[in-house]
Amino acid sequence: MSCDLVDAGRLLPYPEALKIVLANVHPVGTEVLPLAEALGSYLAEPANALHHSPRFEQSAMDGYAVLMADVQTARENKPVTLELVGELPAGDQSLLTLKPGQTIKVFTGSRLPAGTEAVVMKEFVTLTDKQAVVAWRVLEGDHIRRVGEEFQRGDEILPEGTRVTPPVVGMLAFLGRKSVSVGRLPSATVITMGDELVAPGEKPGPGQINDSNGPAMVAALRALGLVEVNHARVVDDPAALREAMAAGLKDSDVLITVGGASVGDYDYVHECRAALQVRDLFAKVAVKPGKPNLFGLGPEGTPVFGLPGNPVSALVSYHQLVKPALVRMMGGPLPTAPMVPVKLNQSTGKKKGRLNWLRGILRFDPSVEPGLTADQLSGQGSHMLSGLALATALLEIPADSDGAAAGETVLAVPLKWYD
Repeated sequence: MSCDLVDAGRLLPYPEALKIVLANVHPVGTEVLPLAEALGSYLAEPANALHHSPRFEQSAMDGYAVLMADVQTARENKPVTLELVGELPAGDQSLLTLKPGQTIKVFTGSRLPAGTEAVVMKEFVTLTDKQAVVAWRVLEGDHIRRVGEEFQRGDEILPEGTRVTPPVVGMLAFLGRKSVSVGRLPSATVITMGDELVAPGEKPGPGQINDSNGPAMVAALRALGLVEVNHARVVDDPAALREAMAAGLKDSDVLITVGGASVGDYDYVHECRAALQVRDLFAKVAVKPGKPNLFGLGPEGTPVFGLPGNPVSALVSYHQLVKPALVRMMGGPLPTAPMVPVKLNQSTGKKKGRLNWLRGILRFDPSVEPGLTADQLSGQGSHMLSGLALATALLEIPADSDGAAAGETVLAVPLKWYD
């Protein structure tokens, strides 16, 4: 084996495994993209304000700009009459000044006339010819958006590492950005293996199955935003596997093998990693599903993941170990644990020693504390993909526990494939 830095027989706790992964992956570079093409990427530099927001004093409502001296006595039973001298629609660049006894009609987003001290909502103003009758108590500053009240010129609005979401696109556009520097998307190679595998759509022969790991892993990578994703399906032959792995190390920023990571007679991943001088940093993780999990670095520092072959184990391992690494490689922040407390609806048992991730569905229930309940799905076997296909969360049963009772509160990891 190539496990020269760890005891290959040691079951590494999940937090320690994740820490090792994140300490050994790095952003793969940056690129400048048109704003319309940056969605899903991570900012490679902070976005600072080039101007105040708002840039000018503006109205927060459709209404009438007034001076306080004219309306300070206005009440519902004591109206004040002002001269209506014009209007300023949003976008109008006229430089008007409000004079005593006057009012100017304004609209949401309108640049306010010079001197404006308040805006009276139109619902509280009655128009009669060229006059506006105000029958409402007006307070200074009512419905005025002050210059720079959201942010000031030079302020950092979006820090480096921010995911480019639709609101972020809008914010960048508001800041006047036509293009933006973002983390480059890593390229990936996925290798699935086994004489028993045939492509989806092909009729399996006796003892064969359709390959679900390849399409699922490629889909997971694409859901995260990766574009350059190669998939190779190889037979149980060490020469074929070694050739495919060598190509992946050469052509991709990350290499992921699925299957062959255990110690069976036809599990060739360990020897191929050693032959390709992959320096393994761990070989087994104390989790279920996903115990036979390999992570190491190729000769040029390329991250190399060796995931277990059972489809649930492979995808859960991807979600919990590979995905955080890819986010980091994309220039995103180090992950925080997005766990929520939930109440179990069914009891479960387990052997002590490994952290268990049960596949479950979360439901909102305001009648219980903490407000969420969890139903375990049938088919918890690591080969039973149907359960994971319907799951919305992984229910954590701690390694030092022998199970959890119905009604007990545990932590749940929401399954997020698209971010």
